[in-house]
Amino acid sequence: MPVYPAKQHFAATAGHLGADSGVILVHGGVTLIHPDSDTEYEFHQNSNFYYLSGVAEPGFAAAYDISTRTAILFVPHVSADEAVWVGVPPSLNEYRATHGFDAAHYTKDIEAVVGALNPSVVYTLPENASACSAFSLAPVEKLRLAVHEARVYKDDCEIEIMRRANRISSAAHVTLMQEARVGMTETELRGRFVGQVLAQGCSYEAYGSIVAGGRNAAVLHYTKNNMKLDNANDVVLVDAGGTYGNYASDITRTWPVGPRFTDNAREIYAIVLDMQKTVIDACAPRKQWEDMHALAQRVAAEGLLRLGMLTGDLESILANDVVGYFMPHGIGHLIGIDTHDVGGYPPGTERINRPGLRYLRARREMLPRMVFTVEPGLYFVDAILAEAKATPAVAQHINFDVVKSYHSVGGVRIEDNIVITESGNDNLTSECLKEIIDIERMRSDANCD
Repeated sequence: MPVYPAKQHFAATAGHLGADSGVILVHGGVTLIHPDSDTEYEFHQNSNFYYLSGVAEPGFAAAYDISTRTAILFVPHVSADEAVWVGVPPSLNEYRATHGFDAAHYTKDIEAVVGALNPSVVYTLPENASACSAFSLAPVEKLRLAVHEARVYKDDCEIEIMRRANRISSAAHVTLMQEARVGMTETELRGRFVGQVLAQGCSYEAYGSIVAGGRNAAVLHYTKNNMKLDNANDVVLVDAGGTYGNYASDITRTWPVGPRFTDNAREIYAIVLDMQKTVIDACAPRKQWEDMHALAQRVAAEGLLRLGMLTGDLESILANDVVGYFMPHGIGHLIGIDTHDVGGYPPGTERINRPGLRYLRARREMLPRMVFTVEPGLYFVDAILAEAKATPAVAQHINFDVVKSYHSVGGVRIEDNIVITESGNDNLTSECLKEIIDIERMRSDANCD
C-alpha cells in the first residue's frame, strides 16, 4: 500500500478551516479494558484522527503547522517491559516515513514541540479539548466541521483503497451465493463471509453483518443472525462488507435460499433492481441526492402499481408518501472511513420529516469524488403497514389483500457503492452479481451439488 497522504489530508482540512496560520493538534484513540478484567476491547481508531494521520494504532497524536505545512507525528513510547508483550515498535524515523510526516517525536514531548511553534491558535477536536488545554484553542466545532467536509471528497489513494475493499467484499458475497445450502444457518453464512474478507486482507467487518432469511429481511438492521434457513422458498438478505485499510465497503444482495426466486419474490426483486439501476444511471455531478431518493420512489410506485399492490393516481401516491411505507429508509449514504460517513448534512441543512425521507442520511449536491451507497429496498413491515392502514390518505392507495399475498417475502434490498466522477459515476461493486438470471443460475448450481 502506498504512503498514506496524511499531509494532503491536513492541507485539505486547513483549506476548509479557511485558516492560513495556527496549528492543528489531534489525539487518536486509546486502548480500553473491559470492566473488572484485563481483556482489551477490540481497538478501532478515531475516524477523524485516522483521516488526518493514517495511523490505526492506539496512543498516537499528530500536529500540522498550517503556515509552514509541516506535519508532525507523536508516537507513544514503548518501554522494554511493554515490548515483551507487544513487540519492539518501529523507530521514530520509521514511523515518520511510513506515515508520510515531516517529523516524529514521542507523545511526552507534545507540549514542548507544539509550544516551540508558537501558535497563535490551536485547532482541535471536541474529544481532544482537555488534552490540548495548555494552548489557546479555537472553538472545537471548527475543526470537526472542517475535517468532516474534507472527508466527503476522496482522493485517488482513498478511492483505490475503497475499490479494494469492495472487490474483496463483492467476491465474498458471490461465494456465499455459491456455497449456501438449504438447512444452513444465518450464523454460518455470516461466519463464511467474515472469514473470507479477513483472509483477503480486510481488518474487520465494516459493521455488524446482516444475514436475514425470510421474514427477518423485513427488519432493516437485523443482527441476531441465528435462524436456520430451511425454507427453499424464502429469500435471504445479506448486508455485509469488510473494512480494508480502514475504509469501509457496504454491499447488500438478496437471493433465494433455494434454486430460484418464487414468483412473488422475483416480482419484488425486479422492482428493486429497476429502482437501483435507474438511480445509478442518474447519479452525476451537480444533482441533488434527495432527488435520487425521489426517483427511486417513482420507479417503485410504478412497479407496485403494475402488481396491483398500489392503486390510483401515480402523482397522488407520490404526494402522499405511500412508497415510504414500503421503503422506510433513504436511498443511501456517504461512505468512507465510516460506513455511514460524515458530511451528509452540511451546516444549516434540515431533515425532511416525511415517511421514507426522515431517515435520508444525506441532503446535498453530488460532486466528483464523493462516494455514496445506492441501496433501494421494498419491505413488508407489519408495524408500518398498520400505520399506513390507519392513515386514510395513504390507505386509499394500497390494496392490502395484495400486500398480504407478498408478506412472506419479508424484504428485498440491493446495494452498491459508487464514486461520483466528472461525467457520471464509477460503480465499485460491479463485480457482485445482481441480475436475476445470474443469481438463479448460481443458486441452481449450488443446490444441485
